[in-house]
Amino acid sequence: MKTTMRFAAAILVAVLVATPMFAARGSANFTNFVALGDSYGAGFESGSLNERHQPWSWPAVVARQVGYTFCPAGSTTPTPTCFAQPLVSFPGIGPELQLTSIVPTPSIVPASGLGTPLMTGLQRPYNNLSIPGATVGALLTLTGAEPQTPGEPTAVTMARFILRGQGTAVAQAIRQNPSFIALWIGGNDYLNVMFSGNPATLTSAADFRTRYEAVLDSLIAGAPSAGMVVGNLPVGVPPYLRLVAPYLINPATGQPVELGGQRIYFIVRNADGTETPIAPDTIIPLHTRDRLAQGYGLPAALRLVPPFSSLPHVGEPLTPNDVITSAELAQVIARVGEYNQAINAAAAARDIPVADVAGLFNRVLSPTGEHLGPITVTGAPVTGGFFSFDFFHLTDLGYLLMGNEFIKAVNNAYDTEIPLASIFQLATNNGAFFGEGGPNAGAFTVSTEAVQQIQSFWTVSPGTPRRGRAVSH
Repeated sequence: MKTTMRFAAAILVAVLVATPMFAARGSANFTNFVALGDSYGAGFESGSLNERHQPWSWPAVVARQVGYTFCPAGSTTPTPTCFAQPLVSFPGIGPELQLTSIVPTPSIVPASGLGTPLMTGLQRPYNNLSIPGATVGALLTLTGAEPQTPGEPTAVTMARFILRGQGTAVAQAIRQNPSFIALWIGGNDYLNVMFSGNPATLTSAADFRTRYEAVLDSLIAGAPSAGMVVGNLPVGVPPYLRLVAPYLINPATGQPVELGGQRIYFIVRNADGTETPIAPDTIIPLHTRDRLAQGYGLPAALRLVPPFSSLPHVGEPLTPNDVITSAELAQVIARVGEYNQAINAAAAARDIPVADVAGLFNRVLSPTGEHLGPITVTGAPVTGGFFSFDFFHLTDLGYLLMGNEFIKAVNNAYDTEIPLASIFQLATNNGAFFGEGGPNAGAFTVSTEAVQQIQSFWTVSPGTPRRGRAVSH
C-alpha cells in the first residue's frame, strides 16, 4: 500500500506540473508510460539482452525517475503500477561478453550458456516494446508471429518473445491506452553499414521520413491525448570502428611495422578492380581483423617474409565490404543528418519535444569527454564507461545518461521537474567502468568467438531496403 501511495503521489505531481510551456502534445502524465525503440531501448549490452542490464535501459531509467517499480521476473498478471519489460535470464540472448583474464592481458569472451525469456506469460503487452535490431519500418510490420527461418534478422528473433504474435509494436503500444509515449528509433537504418561496408544498405532519406511519420501518426491516432517525447540520432564513430589500424601492427610491441621507413598499409581491391594501399583515414571494422589474421590485405612482398609466409592469403586484397572509406563515412554522416532533419520536422509539426541524444554522444566522444563530477566518461573502449564490451551498445551508465536526455526534454517542454537519475546508483553494478578514461585500445584482446557473436547480431531487419551489392553476415 505504501509503495502504491508513493507511486500515485509521484504521478500526481507530474500531472499537476504538466502545463506545457511550448505547446507540447498532451501532458506529462506518466500513469501509463510506454516506450518503443531498438536495442538501445531494450538495454542490450555487451552483445546480450539480459535481466542484469534491462533495468538500466533508457526507458527503464525514465520509468524509475517518474515513480515506477519494475514488474518482477515471471509475472503473469502484474499490477498496472509496475513497468513491464521482456526480461531474459543471464547470460541472456547473446550470451553476454565478459572481461576475463585480467592478468597478464585482459580478454573479452562470451559467457557460457544461454538465457531464456522470463516474461512470456505476461497477460498484457510490455511497457517497454523496444526490439533489438528493429528499424523504423519494423515497428510497423513485425508482430512476433513471423515464421522461423535460418539466418533470420535479429529483430525477427527478438520480436518473437517481445511482441509474442500479438500485433506490431505500435499496435501494442496503442492497446495499452498510454498516457505518455517515448520513442527512439532509427539507428539500425544506418548502423548496418558497420558490417556491410556499403552505404547502399542505408535506408533512403525519403523512406525514413515516410516511415517515421507513419509511426508518429499511428501513435497519435491511437492515443491522441498522450504526451510524447522522441530522440534524435548520433553520428559519432563507436569504438568498434576504431580498434583496428589501417596498417600492419606488431602484436608483440603494439607498434607499426615499417618497411623502408614506411608503414605497411593494407591492400584493398577498389570498386574499379584496381588494387591499392588503403588511405590512412580508412576505417577497418573490428570483424575484419579475422581476415587480416589470414593474410588478406598484406602486400604480396610479404609472402616470403616470416612469420607472414605462414599465412594462406598474403597478397590477396581486402574487399570493399571489409573497409569503410572516408567518402563512405561522409555518406553515412550526411544520411544521418537527413534522418535528424526528418525527426525534427516531424516532431515540430506534431508538438513533440526531441531529446538531444546526438548532443550526448558528441560530448562523450569529444577529446575532453563528459565530466560528471569526479568522473569523466569517454568513448574509449573498456575504460571509457560509455560503450560496453561489444563496442557499440552502451553500458548501464551510458543508458542512464541517455535516459536523462529524455527527462531533460520532458522537463523543458512540459515544465516538469522530474529528477535526473544519479550515476551513483551504478557504483556497484558498473564498477569496472569507473576509471580515468582515455584511449586504451591496445590493452585488451577480443576473442574470435566474441567478434563472431557481435557480427551475428547485426542483420538487415524488415523495413530496411536492400540496394547495391549483396551483403552477407
